Amino acid sequence: MAKADKKNKKIVQSEKCIGCGICYSVCPVNAKAMKSDDFDPETAELALRIIDGMAIIDDEICIRCGACSKNCPVESLSVVEVEAATA
Repeated sequence: MAKADKKNKKIVQSEKCIGCGICYSVCPVNAKAMKSDDFDPETAELALRIIDGMAIIDDEICIRCGACSKNCPVESLSVVEVEAATA
């Protein structure tokens, strides 16, 4: 995904998250990190984590591909277009 596309999108989360972890497991950024021989979930740069029963998205690492939102069983996550600010 091009960087320009990433800047124009955002993952938005509702309060419906049940912390099931499906988003965590289908995230391609997380999947790539987990394949590393020295993978440590505490220190790895993951786009999504499940903390205290909620999905937490790291905007700096997330590539906004939408895999999490497509697979969320309670539709807690969604990809939205962000309008560019005009000067």
